[in-house]
Amino acid sequence: MRRRFAEGRVLRDPAVGSQTLAVANPFLDERTKTDGKPRLNKMYFRASVSLVVWPQQTQEQTTGSAISAQRSLPPSSATTTTTADSPSSLPTPIHNPTPSTWHRPRSMSTTAHFAHGAPTFSAQELNIANVARDYHDHRTTSYHNHNHDTVVTIKSASPLDRLLQHVAHGAVHDSAERGPDAPKCHPETRVAVQKDIMGWIEHGERDDAPKRILWLSGPAGSGKTAIAGTIADGCYKRGLLAASFFFSAFAGSANRRIKKAFIHTLVYRLIQHKRVVGLKEEVLAVIEDDPGVFERHLDQQLEELILKPLRKIAGRSSREDWPLVIIVDGLDECQGHSELDIGPGGDTHASGASAQKEILLILSRACRDPAFPFRIIIASRPEPVIRHFFSTSAGLTLNTFLDDKYDPDSDIRLFLEAMFNDIRRQFSLPSTWAPKGVVDLLVAEASGQFIYAATVIRFLDNPQLGPPQKLLTQLLEWRSYPNPLEPLDLLYNRILRTSPDPLTAAKWICFIDNQHGAPRDALYLKCMLESYTGETQHVLGTLTSLVGLMDENGKPRLHLYHKSLLDFLDDPQRSSDLHVNNESLDHFVKDRYYQTLQARGPQSKHPLSPDFLGPFCWNLVYSIDPYRRYTMGDVEWWLLHLDQSDLARRIPLMFSSVHRQCKWYHCLPTCGVWRKGILQYCRKHGWRVPTGKEMLRDRFKKLEFDSRRPEEFPLRSPSS
Repeated sequence: MRRRFAEGRVLRDPAVGSQTLAVANPFLDERTKTDGKPRLNKMYFRASVSLVVWPQQTQEQTTGSAISAQRSLPPSSATTTTTADSPSSLPTPIHNPTPSTWHRPRSMSTTAHFAHGAPTFSAQELNIANVARDYHDHRTTSYHNHNHDTVVTIKSASPLDRLLQHVAHGAVHDSAERGPDAPKCHPETRVAVQKDIMGWIEHGERDDAPKRILWLSGPAGSGKTAIAGTIADGCYKRGLLAASFFFSAFAGSANRRIKKAFIHTLVYRLIQHKRVVGLKEEVLAVIEDDPGVFERHLDQQLEELILKPLRKIAGRSSREDWPLVIIVDGLDECQGHSELDIGPGGDTHASGASAQKEILLILSRACRDPAFPFRIIIASRPEPVIRHFFSTSAGLTLNTFLDDKYDPDSDIRLFLEAMFNDIRRQFSLPSTWAPKGVVDLLVAEASGQFIYAATVIRFLDNPQLGPPQKLLTQLLEWRSYPNPLEPLDLLYNRILRTSPDPLTAAKWICFIDNQHGAPRDALYLKCMLESYTGETQHVLGTLTSLVGLMDENGKPRLHLYHKSLLDFLDDPQRSSDLHVNNESLDHFVKDRYYQTLQARGPQSKHPLSPDFLGPFCWNLVYSIDPYRRYTMGDVEWWLLHLDQSDLARRIPLMFSSVHRQCKWYHCLPTCGVWRKGILQYCRKHGWRVPTGKEMLRDRFKKLEFDSRRPEEFPLRSPSS
């Protein structure tokens, strides 16, 4: 049944200093039509007003502003409503002669009660502090139809609150998610490259050919993120940092892995900077006028939320005290859209490359705009799409590549010497615990890769593997090679083989990276990976130099220390028998989801919880094995535990994906079971189901569900 809301209007009642709100029945049942027209059942409310300042407008324009409303019925039939003030004590609404400066009501609590079976309307707790458009509105409005158990809740929020909902807070340089252990340069290291970058930030306009973008690049493990983090910290302390965004493929929050929150996060940091005078008011005005701006593509978001506001405030005040630089780290780790939006089987690599190019284009556009005063640092690996962009933008960009020019060997030596001393103190070892010349040997094997030195230290500082002297002796016995990557490969290989089951450990590591938007906390991953309680410690316990088991606060969270480990496992020439190809990983993932579904929860007997069930049912769509045997009970269990707020997307997506491997002349048994169970559920709950003609066409040209256009798919929820 389709229902519509009818509009209400406020009529003044000077006799009691209050408003009478005339509202047509909020729910119009189209089956009650007479003479081809819907029947409107009008209801009247008496609205008691306290401290309301109205704009100057006609009675027809005034809508829904009552503080406490009571249906105006005869005494015998009215429902009693208790209000804070009696009608006789309430003031008459005050008109403001200047509509452009009127203020909204400062507090609101509205309730309306009806006779049995009628809808109920309520609005509660509106608290607004209006200061230069930066007001907070926490108003909640509900409609409840007792006959049909229909509840519609409408919440309004301030522009700043709306912006906050779209910000990737964990991507900021000093966020709690990155934590105090986020990569930073060791004291007295990377001095030369930091000096070059800071000189460009502060005095780059003095160059013969000034450049607005600096690209900090280098091979995996060369210390790009550590340098970017150190520069960000230094600039922040001096008031030079305008904004920052640190992408991460291993982030706990999905917004650090995709492009969606990129502009929103930069905008939020810019308007919060005390020296960027006037920008906050202009940005919040844009959001107030167009709350849908967050759903625009990045180029339009840049225009509406950054460039236009900057143009409006240009010339209002001096920009001499403004911050100077925006820092973007890990651009090569941006995956574009969420895997959830790409869908099962989608090319996440292509999506990432496209998003990286899009971000580079909008940043270069910003730097070409005279109103945009900031320089930009971009740190990334030299991936093809990024390398191509900078090779064709020489007039705008300055390239800084971390090679021998910056003498990384000296910095690695300083780092190793300092960390060897820390280990000596921690374990009360003699000063001669490390053989003479061992630091020089490790520096040579690192070949300029800080990740090698950092992994060595984490390996030596692992009491579970033994005392540091024993581990160092073992490390020195491993062969080294002239190829720059081979010392790191050998180190990864040897450490992985300290696990009782190295190949399973390699698959677990790839599984951790493979999750489609699922939370990467230890509990969820343990529930998915463990076939018995304690298996995580058995498989990964000796690998803590490669895989972190705790976050910075000591709470369980599985995470990888560096993307180079995945590069190693992905290359059969480097990882040999530990190589995990896409086919074996896909089989492993689908098997874990199948076994968990058959067990109706974690095999390790962790208790079922919404934190597990929600992501599991969400991700099962991507992990159905078309060649395994499923039952109607499996389908019913999945439908029962699926998040009710996402049925309209998950169910059609499952309906589409289980058919993907079928031939036109024959459906696989898995498809038959899942589609039969889904159609039974949808018919029972009033969904629009595919017609016979649509199902026939689906055999020859498979219907793909697009979550961005659910209304085009033949299987739709009643609300679609």
